[in-house]
Amino acid sequence: MQRELPAEWVRTIKKHMDRLEAAECFGDFLKVGLGKPEQLTGYKQIRYSLHVAANVRLILEPAADQNTVMICTEIEVEGIGDYHGRKENWYIS
Repeated sequence: MQRELPAEWVRTIKKHMDRLEAAECFGDFLKVGLGKPEQLTGYKQIRYSLHVAANVRLILEPAADQNTVMICTEIEVEGIGDYHGRKENWYIS
């Protein structure tokens, strides 16, 4: 990842991953609000994004449905991308 992304992005992603691991469940992580988590729309599965840089987001997919997302303990990292606008630009997927 360090070869493909700027060092500042890598540090921010590492912080997000450490905080996700430290949280008891995904709901605890969301309550803290670090990384400006927001739910993404337009996908079949529930997805959230965390701020990495101005237009760059860490995209997460909790292994849960709408009713269990707050108590979810498993999260899949979909990648690093810019989802703004009509197209998706993936840096790492």
